Amino acid sequence: MSLKRGTLLNLIGSKLRRGRREKVELPSTTASSTSFLEATKVLSHELLSVRKGYRVVETYPVVEPFASINIVEDEASGKLFYEVYEISLTNEEREIYKQIYEHMMWEIKPIATLSGDAIEEIRRTARRVMNLFQIRFPKTPSLSWSKISYYIERDFLGYGVLEPVFRDRYIEDISCNGPNKPIYVWHRKYESLPTNVVFRTEEELDAYVLKLAHMAGKHISVAYPVLDAILPGGHRVAATYSKEVSTSGSSFTIRKFSESPITIADMINFGTISSDLAAYFWLAMDYKMTTLILGVTGAGKTSTLNALATLLRPTYKVVTIEDTPELRLPLENWVQLVSRPSYLGGAGEVSLYQLVRVSLRYRPDVIVVGEVRGDEAYVLFQSIATGHSGITTLHAESIDAAVKRLTSPPMNIPPSYIPLVNVALLIRRVTLVDEKGRLRPARKITNVWEVRDFGEYEEIAKWDPAKNRFTVRLDNSLVLSKISDLTGKTKEELFEELARRKMLLEWIVATKKTTYKDVATWIQKYYLDPVRTLKEGPLYGSVSQ
Repeated sequence: MSLKRGTLLNLIGSKLRRGRREKVELPSTTASSTSFLEATKVLSHELLSVRKGYRVVETYPVVEPFASINIVEDEASGKLFYEVYEISLTNEEREIYKQIYEHMMWEIKPIATLSGDAIEEIRRTARRVMNLFQIRFPKTPSLSWSKISYYIERDFLGYGVLEPVFRDRYIEDISCNGPNKPIYVWHRKYESLPTNVVFRTEEELDAYVLKLAHMAGKHISVAYPVLDAILPGGHRVAATYSKEVSTSGSSFTIRKFSESPITIADMINFGTISSDLAAYFWLAMDYKMTTLILGVTGAGKTSTLNALATLLRPTYKVVTIEDTPELRLPLENWVQLVSRPSYLGGAGEVSLYQLVRVSLRYRPDVIVVGEVRGDEAYVLFQSIATGHSGITTLHAESIDAAVKRLTSPPMNIPPSYIPLVNVALLIRRVTLVDEKGRLRPARKITNVWEVRDFGEYEEIAKWDPAKNRFTVRLDNSLVLSKISDLTGKTKEELFEELARRKMLLEWIVATKKTTYKDVATWIQKYYLDPVRTLKEGPLYGSVSQ
């Protein structure tokens, strides 16, 4: 005869209390701001891919085998959608999930933040609870327990219904404009896409915004309805609560910090850059050529900056300076500095200008500034003049506009300092026509210049929108001439070196070794032993590796 549910809960609870050494705490929003049924329901997202008139353009896993992403197209209009697919729970599994969830909420008390020790203890508690339930339900298959475990960890330690989106390395931004409106994402390949994830009620969305605030260790309420904070993992969240300042209700935007950022191989694969041009920039990074990355908001300047900085020699000492920590480099000798706003009363601010100044004390080989906007640009150019290399981004749509900004207030760079920049590139968001004649967004490095002098810029590469093709002309390259003077190598030898690096990059793309760690591994291997690396890779390595 089976035990009644209340008796079972008491039995399991007493066993947990006897085996427990200490209480663990979790953000308090889940327990206090939503009812048990609301907190424990597992949302079943509406799937567009099963409808008539829709087709799946691309699919890839994010949490195998429990969650995957489908890019779905409406064949009539050509509109694309971002579909989150999660393996569903049966009615029996859902009931077990609710009971385990209730036990976990009873077992764990609230705290302000999720530390590493607390997370691990929560996992141990979850395993202990599930083991006891497995004794109670011996006929439930192991696959069911794996599914339940996924949802428990998703809802307790992850971001709930948006956890698969957070796990997607191609997503840059996640935004919600209110209840009963689709969540929008910014996809690195497809740009802005509506998703099939929707918060159906104001209460559900309010509870999720509170969850985000508590995960960030911050407070948001009717009295303080605006939030600007950093989530675990480095994600930046901006949110409003209820209808205090946003007429549609709570809203949020999350700028994701990617554990696996866009690589130079991804950029080749997406068609953002050609392999010839990528090899040229690899050689430029190898010899610490000062580089300026231009573009408008959302063009992909920071992603390009990160991809190029990944090509630096692992022996270089690099200092990065940012407003928000977004860069991720595969270098051991790397110092990451982040500016800090002032406290209440205006004291305690640490600006980019101060950080660029202090970075010179670190004796860096390369100084990377996330973006120059003010007087920090002058200090950066001063450091370049004293022998350091620099890489930075700037809001501008051409080399002429960039120089005008640099030489005007508040940056005030002397015109005589402009030739300290070796290379400038422009990245743009463009619109392409696909094979069916439909418009598709893309990002392209449309122009690359080498700086001869103030007002004298040599265009060495250009993207042709009519043919969707890159034209690269390096016969009179100033950068190659400087590298030739530094190394004693002839231009012919440098062109052979470019061909070898191009071959390796194309092999990395062909073998789909495009992740951040894979690309960093092969780049570093090449620096250590080019001949051996080419033999392991494009010369004798299999494309199917």
